[in-house]
Formats: sequence, C-alpha cells, structure tokens
Amino acid sequence: MKNKSKGGELHRSMGFTTALAIGVGTMIAAGIFTLSGLAIRNVGSSAIISFILAAIVSLFTALSYCEFVSIYPKSGEGYLYARKTFVAPLAYLVGVALFLGYVSSCSFYLSSLSVYFQEFIWHAPFEKLAGVVFLIALTFLNVKGTKESGVFQVIVTAAKVALLIWFVAGGLRFLTVEDLVDKFNNNLGQILQTSTLVFITFFGFSAIAATAGEVKNPIKNIPKAIFWSMGIVSVLYVFVVFVLIASNLTEYDEASMGIAAKKFLGSIGGLVIVAGGLFSMISASNASIMAGSRVALAMSELGHLPKQLGKVHRKFSTPWIAVFVVGGLIMLFTVVLPLEELAHFADTVLLFALIMVNIALIVHRRRFPNLPRPFKVPLYPLTPIIGILANLYLLIQLLNHPMPLSLAIFALVFCAVGFLYWKGTLKDEEKFKGDPSKVVLQMHAADEREKSKTIMIPIADEEIMAEVVNFAVNLAIKQDASVTALVAVKFPESKPLKFGSKDFQKEKRLLQLIQAEGEKLGTSIGTVLRVGHNTVKTILESAREADADLILMGWEGTVSSSVNVMGSVIDAVATNTKRDVMVFRPHPTKKVKKILLPSGGGPHAQAAEIYAGGLAKAMKGSLTILRIVRETTLSEEEQLEVNAKLDLIKKRIDEKCGLKIKTKIKHHPRIDAAIIEESLDYDTVFIGATKRSMYHHVLFGSIPETLAKELDTNIVIVKHHSAVGAVWGKVLGERNN
Repeated sequence: MKNKSKGGELHRSMGFTTALAIGVGTMIAAGIFTLSGLAIRNVGSSAIISFILAAIVSLFTALSYCEFVSIYPKSGEGYLYARKTFVAPLAYLVGVALFLGYVSSCSFYLSSLSVYFQEFIWHAPFEKLAGVVFLIALTFLNVKGTKESGVFQVIVTAAKVALLIWFVAGGLRFLTVEDLVDKFNNNLGQILQTSTLVFITFFGFSAIAATAGEVKNPIKNIPKAIFWSMGIVSVLYVFVVFVLIASNLTEYDEASMGIAAKKFLGSIGGLVIVAGGLFSMISASNASIMAGSRVALAMSELGHLPKQLGKVHRKFSTPWIAVFVVGGLIMLFTVVLPLEELAHFADTVLLFALIMVNIALIVHRRRFPNLPRPFKVPLYPLTPIIGILANLYLLIQLLNHPMPLSLAIFALVFCAVGFLYWKGTLKDEEKFKGDPSKVVLQMHAADEREKSKTIMIPIADEEIMAEVVNFAVNLAIKQDASVTALVAVKFPESKPLKFGSKDFQKEKRLLQLIQAEGEKLGTSIGTVLRVGHNTVKTILESAREADADLILMGWEGTVSSSVNVMGSVIDAVATNTKRDVMVFRPHPTKKVKKILLPSGGGPHAQAAEIYAGGLAKAMKGSLTILRIVRETTLSEEEQLEVNAKLDLIKKRIDEKCGLKIKTKIKHHPRIDAAIIEESLDYDTVFIGATKRSMYHHVLFGSIPETLAKELDTNIVIVKHHSAVGAVWGKVLGERNN
C-alpha cells in the first residue's frame, strides 16, 4: 500500500530495524541527557518512579496506536485515526496538537543540544547557535530522502545505545542502597509532576506510527517496534538514573549526565558520552522532523492543510514542502522559548492529542464494530479508559506551569481560527478532485453587463429545461439579474479534457433550445458548455467565474438516499458554494402563480420571502405567508407576538418587491402535515432551508423529503449564503476519509 500525493508518492523503504531506531532514537535523546538531571533535582532517586509512571501512562496509549495502525497502516498516526473517527474540526485539532507537539519536541531536543555544546564543546556567542545549525542540516537531510535519513537514524541510535551501556557499566558499580534511600522523595505530588516533565521522553512510539506509510509490512512491524522501543528505553532510563544518583553531584541540572560521565569514565570517556548525548539529540530531532512532516502530509491530503504542503518530491519521494515548513517552525520555537518551557509546552499539546486518540478508539469500535482489526487492545474498554484518565491527570499537573500551558492553549485556538479563516477563503471547488474544467462554447446574454446580478442555471437534460428557464427568467425580473445556463459534461478522471469542434452535438443542441426558450420569453439567455472530471466542481467553477449571485438548480423530486436528500450534486453544490442556492421542482401541469410561503424565521426563510415576493410580482400572481403554530390555542400575548412577526414579514416583502401579500395562521402539531394540507389551495410552495442543521446530508432537513413525496405542487427550496454558516457547513459537512 502506498500513500499517493501530487507530484510523487511515498515509498515503503523502511524495515523493522529502522522503525525501531526511530522510536528508540526519539526516546533516547534530550529526555535522558537533560531531563534526568532535572528529575533528580526535583525528586531525588524517586525520579525512577517518575520515569516508570510516564512509561506506563504512555503504554496505554501505545496500545491504542497499535490497534489503529493495524486498521490504517498509513502515515499520519493520531491525526489519521481521529480523522477516521471524529467530525472534521475535532480531528483537525488533534492533528494540530500532534504537529505542534513534534515541532516543540524537536525544539526541545535542539535546545538541549545547544546546552551541551555550550557546556562541553564550545561557548558560542549565540546560545542556541548549535541547535540552529544542526536543524538546517537535518531539514535538508529529510528532504533528500527517507532511506538516507532512516540509515542515519539506525547508525546513530545503535551508537548511542552502546555509549549508554558503557556509561551505565562505568557508574553502576558505585551505586549503594544508602544513596537511593537517602535521596528518596516520598512526596507523591512532586513525583507525579516530574512524571509530567519527563513524559515527552516516551513519545517516540508516536513517531514510529507517523511513518507507517513508509514502513514495510506495517501491520506487523509497527506494533513490534513500539513495544521493543519502549521496553529498551525504560530499562536504560532506570539504569541511567541509578548511575546519576551514584555520582553524588552537588547540583543536578541539564548537564548532570555529562559531568557524571567525566567522573566515572575520565575526561575522554566523559567527552565520548557527551558526544553520544549530542548524537542522541540529533537523531531524536531527525525523527521528529520526519514525523511532524508526515502529520502535515496526512492533513494536507485529507483537506485540513493546503494541498501544496503535501506535495511529494518526484526525485526524492519526500514531502519536501512540509519538511521545510516544519523546519522553519522548529527554528522559531528553538530561538524563542527556554528549554524547560518547551518541554511543558510539548507535553500539553501531546497529552491532549493522546487523550483524544484513546477516546477515538472507543468511538471507533462502536461506529465500526465489524471492521477487521489484526491487533486488538487487550482488556477493552478498560485499557483506553485508563489511558484517558492517566493522560488527563498528567495534563492537570501542568496547571502548575501557567506560561507554557497558556501558550499551548493560545496556539491551538489560533490554529483553529486560522483554519476556519483559510477554509472560508478557499475557492468553492477547491476540495473536489480533478483538473479545472474547460469552456467548450460560451455565449453571453445581450444585456448581461447592464444587470447588477447573475442567476446561473445548470441544465442536465431537456425534460424540465423549459420549466426551469421560465422560472429563472421571471425570477430575474425583480432581481435585476441576467440568466446564464450551464451545460456540464463529465469526463472520466482517466481521460484528458480534450475535445474538437465537432464534439458535443447533443449538448450544443440543448444550448440552442435554451436560447430559443429565452427568446420566447423575450429574454436573452447566456449559455456556456463546459467539460470537467467532476460535475460539482464544474458547476462551482462556472458560478465563481460568472460571479453568480444565485445558483438555480432543477430537481425532478426523486429522493436518492438518506445521505443525499436531493441528490449528490445538488447537496454538494449547496454545501460548498458561496452563493445563494435555489432548488426548483416543477409540477408537470401547474404554473407558478399562487404561491404559499411557510415562514419559520431565520436567514434562509428571509431570503425565500424576497425571492417569492419578486417572483409573484413578475408572474402577476399572489403570495400568502403561512405561520404554523403547534399549540392549539394561543394566549392574547402570544397571538399579538405571532401577528407582529407576520406584519414584519409583510413590511419586508413590500419594501423590496412592492407586493401586497396575505397572511394566514394555522394550528397544527406537525409542520410538514400542515404544509401539505394547506398546499391544496396553491400551485407553488416556497421553503427556506433549515437553520438548525449544518451537516450537508440534512442541510434541507427532513421536511423536503416528505414534501417531495406528498406535495402535488411546484416546490422551491432556498438556501441563503452566510459567510460564517458556510464555513461551518463546509467543515462539519466533511465526511470521515
């Protein structure tokens, strides 16, 4: 299985050894070389308990990761699992949290590297210069190729494990029970807070899952690499803390391990361990850059980041733009934030993400009970529940560190607002696959430039063409609008959008019929014939280029499914366009003359009022506003309130359309049944789309489905465009991919 992306594709070039090296390399890094000293400073020899507790907490979530990897063996890890489970905005937040977690973790490793450089190698004029230099080198290495960075990871990880074993062997012989007892701290609160501090050291299991799209046989190798890496690292961490306790340093800080190495192994041995620490931080940074860019790749492929971010280099087969973006953000974090604050910031966003992954496992099992799961979390649902509670407890401990906690919350909120803004600025057709559609033939309406508005009518066939054109022309009269008809031809995605002058004879004939119908009505209608790979994309592109104010779509009235109430094309256009949408189901024999408008308030209903009033005026017809009241009787005060609302509607329509209208109040417990009963005296029913739902498959609510089956009239449904509502509709309407 390969993860495809525009411009190239990822290759499965990594085996179990490389996956294991990514996990071990990420975990054996700044966490052991810098945080071990800070942990002992906080709680003495109880730091062993803090590290073990952090490992146990991580294990519960690691099991959830293993199950998800067995179902979705692709790059993207926690974000991908959330995307398959939750509504889109929640999945986006998980992705952003993981992305920020990898960025801040890498910044933490590089800041730690700078500390070691300053202390043991060279006192640079700029404290974090070493970290910045290595960041630039690692960024280009990750652009060069996964295989190259994977080989580098294996070599460096093997070297630093060997050095740690040497360090442990050199100092463990000096450990005494008295040292452990004397320096033991029994303050449980401080031990748990220290567990939160060192939690970042065990997050390497997520980095393994993040590269699942490039690992051979991921269903087998990813879980095995996760368990082996966590086991190896936990044992090494415990022994390193033992040796640091045995060193009896006067002060424990970020450089304690290097100082202890000099004490036990001499100057040369100490420098070798320092070099091992530097290599550890470099390999962890490398793995974090790789993992962070793969989360960005998955988010771009699933529509939560710009598509350009996920472009894969044709030669190197790496998401090179994502790698550069990750590298730039890491540099910003590295330069701006101090080391310990970076650790707490990373812990905040990562703990939030891991809580959500555990919740996702429970939700996913319930939503997709029959999905094959090669690996199943043992003791379900107890295991993910414990994972949720344990991670939540560690997250609560971060309340003692308000600055990084506040910064993390601000970053998540900022990204969420930025995401909504970005979604709102996208072209209507952006999310749909396929090349841009092409114009085959276009003829502008004679008076198009004189009109202030444009109504676009996509026409699929001749069956209801005349009724739709007639409706559009009369609707345009009071709107001061020109009418443009679109005929869209769909090509298979595998077929290039090429055509000749003799092609599309049937469609050209339809355009001629549309123009002739307009001439009968004394109106010049613009026409355009376009070809594309996706009908919805073609309609949205045409409406945007024509700067249409309203898309009027003919509907035959058949209900295709509960998912697509009005048909997939109509539903998709209504959900994604930044324009008003009107759906018109013509009656085979009844003309639009006597209009009934049930009004329930809201922006869609108010738009329907003006459209209905203008149409009634143009058709020399009548308009009746129907107010349905579910109560059988109303108090005098309630009656006055209903009458006041009807008077307001009358005034609104009269000001816009210059039309005198009738009003009627009907008492009925069911809205749809009341409309059906009342419609017997009318030939057309106007309805505003529901204002309660933002999901695309119930955008028009259940009422139109009932009315489509029961009403023996023309039906018109209006959806008014709202900038805020449109963005929420797009985001919440995205399906799990």
